[in-house]
Amino acid sequence: MNDFVRLRPEEQAFAFPSGEPFARTPEHKQRPASPRAALEQIVKTAFTGIPVYVLFSGGRDSSAILALATAIARSLDADDPIPVTVKHPDAPRSDESDWQDLVLEHLGIRERIVLEFRGEQSLLSEAARAGLTAHGLLWPSALQLHGAIYTKLAPGVLLTGEGGDLVIEGRRITPLSEAVRNIRVRTSLREAYALVTHRGTDSNLTSALVARSPWLTQEGQRRLTEVIHSTKEPLAWNRSLRALVDSRPASMARANFAAVARAHGHSPLSPFDDERFFRALERTGGCWGFGRRTQMMRALFHDLLPDAILSRQTKAAFNETRWLEPEREFARSWNGDGVDHDLIDPERLRREWLGESPSTHSTISLHAAWLAQNKLPVVPHAA
Repeated sequence: MNDFVRLRPEEQAFAFPSGEPFARTPEHKQRPASPRAALEQIVKTAFTGIPVYVLFSGGRDSSAILALATAIARSLDADDPIPVTVKHPDAPRSDESDWQDLVLEHLGIRERIVLEFRGEQSLLSEAARAGLTAHGLLWPSALQLHGAIYTKLAPGVLLTGEGGDLVIEGRRITPLSEAVRNIRVRTSLREAYALVTHRGTDSNLTSALVARSPWLTQEGQRRLTEVIHSTKEPLAWNRSLRALVDSRPASMARANFAAVARAHGHSPLSPFDDERFFRALERTGGCWGFGRRTQMMRALFHDLLPDAILSRQTKAAFNETRWLEPEREFARSWNGDGVDHDLIDPERLRREWLGESPSTHSTISLHAAWLAQNKLPVVPHAA
């Protein structure tokens, strides 16, 4: 069954979904477990006798899922999950080897799969072109690159940390809740209240978001501004969380990630993106929530990982793995097809693609342009 979710034309131009959220998943009558217990229930379902892989970068989310899955496997007397790591020797800013080694040593994991790529995950790589041809235009565009990994693995369960950086995070109310809890900081309470009152409506924020897409025409900038202003985050932590996980961008990313994995013969399982975890967080966090990302990571996984991992502030950068000579060669030869010229200036977009570090917001347009120039449909005819 084809269960990809597609961008509307204007969403394609702006490189993100917007508008009405997806229908909410019906709630079960059973009272949700604690967030940690919910994660354990979800991860346990992975161990059915087929290989269990963990897509493991060394970041906080994938490290937490690997640690939890390892603990559960050992409690069930099952084989340890197999960490699957991609390394890009020609992209030093993507390297997380030290963090990976710290986690693997702490967990006592010896068996792993390391895939070494030199261009196999660029935006117009062989894997990306195969994905575009088979599945058409997908958001997020990085999903087209996952085939480079999935084709190297025997069919199994793919455990991932997808969604963690969205839901394990402070929300709009977090600065206010921190100030209320810390009654010694009287002045911060007033500042925090001002911050949460204006978050999402600040004109400077809108200008910054529009500025990230300098290839938009004046009409494109106007309509993008309208889209941004039509969205406002609820104040209560639990309502804000629900608005986020039910939103069109989060729902589309969740559905398309799973669909790509299934298309390659794997069973995707992303515990942070699971309704059972969402409901447990909503109930337990209530109006005020749990604090910021590090506080939440500590609360959930303090017994599984070193604090250096749970409190990590750095992230790897993958832009230099995405934009290589094939992408720049295409940009130079592009005829301007595949994008809405009312909203996008093709020459400005070309300049972005040929720049030193092109914006991730431009990747959807790159894929749409490649499909058009190769006379391939945005949505395959068989879909």
